[in-house]
Amino acid sequence: MAIVDPSVILRLGSHAEKEYFEKVISFVDGYIVAANLVESTPTASASLVFRFSSRKRSIPYYLDPMTYAFGAYTDPQIRRVRSDLDWIKSDQKNGRYFKRSYKALGEILGKPFEDAISDPKNKKAAILPEDFSDDSVIHNVCESVTNYQLTRVRSIFQEVPEVKHFADSIPLPASVFAPYFYVEPSGERDWFDLNLRLMRATTGMNLPIPVHGILCMDESVLLRDDFLGYIINELPKTKITAVWLWFSKFNEDELIRADIDIVKTRSYTKLMALRNLTEKLSRSMEVFNMHGGFFSLALSKCGMKGISHGVGYGGQKDVVPVIGQGIPVVRYYLPELHRHLSVPDIERCFNSLNISEPKDFHEKICNCAICKGVVNTDVAQFRLFGEIQPPKPGKQRGTQTPAAAKRCRFHFLLSRIRERDLVKENTISHIARDLDEANQKWNSQLSIQRYCPHLEVWKEVLGAEL
Repeated sequence: MAIVDPSVILRLGSHAEKEYFEKVISFVDGYIVAANLVESTPTASASLVFRFSSRKRSIPYYLDPMTYAFGAYTDPQIRRVRSDLDWIKSDQKNGRYFKRSYKALGEILGKPFEDAISDPKNKKAAILPEDFSDDSVIHNVCESVTNYQLTRVRSIFQEVPEVKHFADSIPLPASVFAPYFYVEPSGERDWFDLNLRLMRATTGMNLPIPVHGILCMDESVLLRDDFLGYIINELPKTKITAVWLWFSKFNEDELIRADIDIVKTRSYTKLMALRNLTEKLSRSMEVFNMHGGFFSLALSKCGMKGISHGVGYGGQKDVVPVIGQGIPVVRYYLPELHRHLSVPDIERCFNSLNISEPKDFHEKICNCAICKGVVNTDVAQFRLFGEIQPPKPGKQRGTQTPAAAKRCRFHFLLSRIRERDLVKENTISHIARDLDEANQKWNSQLSIQRYCPHLEVWKEVLGAEL
């Protein structure tokens, strides 16, 4: 069983998150910028890469080409396959059109991406496996997508006379991602085989940096031994250096106390499958979880090289987001449970845990720099993590204050860095013991116990013999 040092790769969601990156970038192992964000804000994106990855800091970075966005997808609301690419459109003055960022990306990548976004009213615009029947299409797509990752940031600098001379200071990404598409369940073998062809073609290009693949699939695959076996057998043949696993909708800590025996069995099976997949694939390549949390960090003891996620979120992600969702409350990350919980639920435990002074809070909940700065004279200050501002006119509920959200995000990032270091420094048996102790401590708290079952399952999976 391969043991590797775990890494944390931050994903930039928007340039509003730059403040968080500034503070923690030196403590993480790299960052990812999505191509659609680059095309939405070219100068700001290129400047960020220059700031964090040029010679002064040299933080590794990755450019996610986002090619999956142009493929067919399952609409999470109607649960049917759609090929109109509506999810990358927005309501504009004269109708519903492709978002500027995706339209620009499609035009840069060329055919067949350019064809997909040429007509916003086309009901069958999505790229499909049959569009790649000719090997020349595979070659051209791999060439354009890899060229984008190798040259796009430098080209942005070259387009601006005032900073053109800095272009040569922009380093190459840490790796190139092969073009990839979501393995849509109704045509999974065709989609998966297409991804394999794209990976093989990219590794055959003799690029100056390693080639990584992204395997983007529905979480249901984790319940199917036959398909997992096919992945384990076929993926190493592509000769990619690393694979980034992305199981849409998969949440490591999804367990809550409801129909618990059924849910635990299902969760155990999926987590065990992830562990097994990691162990088998890590024999021939590095394995990352594209959207992972603490459990995947702990899987570094079984070969998981690292995880990526956003600032305060992103431990799980659906391939296609549900349209119309409001801005979620950024909840407090409870370190011992390795999951986000509401401030009132945690605060209700203070009496039974004998937390009456700030020092008690720092000993039994968290002593990171953020928590020490917020909870410094009275434990009631913990409520500042969940601070709510009055409702806006016409609204019934108040919203979380920006300051509270910022506190929660910074606390989460510091907690995640600590988790990485904890996993690196301890054995898998020590980690399992910590999970058991956390379960015993929090499972007796009425407001928290429904959020604890994942701890038992994690312990069982990490301690299992394969």
